Amino acid sequence: MRVALTVYRGDESDWPRTKPSFRAPGPLSVRSEDLLLDVVSGFDGSTVTTRVRLVLPDAAGGPWPLLLFHRGRGFDEDSYRRLHEHIASYGIAVASIEDRLSFSGDSFRATNDRYDLWRAELGMESASSVVEAVSDSLLDRSAAPGDPLWGLFSADALFFAGHSRGGGAVHASHQRSWELRLRGLIYLMPFDLRYFADVRPPARPPAYSIFAEHPRTPSLVIAAENDGDLTYPIADQLIDRATGPMTQVTIYGAVHNLISDAHAAEGRARISRRSEQSQVADWIVCFVRRWADLDTSLDWRLYGGGHQGDPLAAVTSWRPSQRTLVLEDAQDGDVDHNLLGRNLVAGLRRRELSSYPPVGDMGSLGLRHVFLTPTRDVSAWRLETGGPLDASRHVRLVLRLSQTGDYGWSGLALWARLIDAAGESSWYRIHDPVSGGLLPAWDGRSPHDRMLDVHLPLEDFFPASGSSGADRTRLAAVDLFLLRRDSGRVRSVVADDLRFE
Repeated sequence: MRVALTVYRGDESDWPRTKPSFRAPGPLSVRSEDLLLDVVSGFDGSTVTTRVRLVLPDAAGGPWPLLLFHRGRGFDEDSYRRLHEHIASYGIAVASIEDRLSFSGDSFRATNDRYDLWRAELGMESASSVVEAVSDSLLDRSAAPGDPLWGLFSADALFFAGHSRGGGAVHASHQRSWELRLRGLIYLMPFDLRYFADVRPPARPPAYSIFAEHPRTPSLVIAAENDGDLTYPIADQLIDRATGPMTQVTIYGAVHNLISDAHAAEGRARISRRSEQSQVADWIVCFVRRWADLDTSLDWRLYGGGHQGDPLAAVTSWRPSQRTLVLEDAQDGDVDHNLLGRNLVAGLRRRELSSYPPVGDMGSLGLRHVFLTPTRDVSAWRLETGGPLDASRHVRLVLRLSQTGDYGWSGLALWARLIDAAGESSWYRIHDPVSGGLLPAWDGRSPHDRMLDVHLPLEDFFPASGSSGADRTRLAAVDLFLLRRDSGRVRSVVADDLRFE
């Protein structure tokens, strides 16, 4: 049995409010070497001869965390040199896998046309097994005295990552992540396997089932806002199904191909290749360090309020804990009730439906969100708690938000209010188009229409004028107020996973 249990004080005073950056290359020099391995795929029994590009810290201090990386279709194992060198400069070994069986690269055609062209989901499940076989081979060699790779890799700090269809391979391995003893999984502009009806349980053989929810193994998802290959929302729905710690990052202005060294941009790139690569590396290093070293000083950035209002990316996360209390996730399809009590509205229309455009078979997941469409300049949504709720053990209210207009949050102010059983209230200003707040300022480029989190510390709610403030041991309701500043710039606000933490 392996357990990674994080324990904080009740008031989280021991949770460092730090947000370290890894956007610049790290302190270590790096070296690379190429291997040629023969491995057997557990998916179809094929013997696969594959190149593996190792990018290693060129320093004493191993064994290093090992990041297995699978390329995307149309890319080779050496198409991501700058990204991999950046990661390795922080003391993380990277093994980039060629795998000619599962789908075509930039310089070669796949050996299995069925996997490559006709049933792409099989190619990604095949790639998953190739990665697993390569990881076994590398760890065996690292454990063998006298082998040139002896002592290089830590079997207790193993991560799988993949780009595009390689991200689909990560998705497949996520289903077996406990058995594989993975510390974490990293999806880069991934092909969500639930796009394919043939993997919906019970699946059509030889495909195996990909379930809606994943094991609780920590994961990081990085999407590109202007992805012109796996267009929205193919790579964007994993956070809705998270059960364990997950951070989903949508990089504003990024596209599918600029993560590589040389592939031309396929979408509307609004940031440079170097900026996209450094942002991707930044999040990967942060995530690997958190879970390889169990470095809880990185939790504020990955799972707390450290990422809100980020001008570079929309960030949302899920970190279940003993005291997580979800008020509304919209999955019951009941517009009149949340998970505790009644929903009431004034000056707006409230609906529960998916914010994702239909694509592939992903509608079968049944994902829903709360849509709030103002009909007046001042509107409100009230979530009653079904009776006095003792929220004294919680430290924050978290809301996952997006909006459906083209002008970001520039036409709307948002406030939250707590009301207790005696009618006393406390307020929190989330955002104002003029004075700012926790949501990104509109820059005229991004519509800021992707999901992001806001974290509202309960101790920062202030009492209403003439009120003693809401008694958090007897909460009766939580209100969200929408104030239109420019009706021409406001359509709907989308909310999900409103919760106390």
